[in-house]
Amino acid sequence: MPVTTAKVLFFGRLKELVGVSEDAYELRDGAAIEQIFAHYAARCPQLAAFRSSVVASRNHEFASWETPVHSGDEVAFLPPVSGG
Repeated sequence: MPVTTAKVLFFGRLKELVGVSEDAYELRDGAAIEQIFAHYAARCPQLAAFRSSVVASRNHEFASWETPVHSGDEVAFLPPVSGG
């Protein structure tokens, strides 16, 4: 399978944990969003604690963790939002 690059964005507390708001991630074309999150969680173990409450999106649309990612896609991880 060809290798491709996706733009990965982190918001809120996730950005603080990872240390960047944006990154370029090389992956196999069609790899799932879950695999991208797992890569960053391996580099930043504190990130894994947020897995159950993080929302993912692909190309500005909410997406499931199994959603495939292709060349040029933008994947974003959004932290839980607390209401008041």
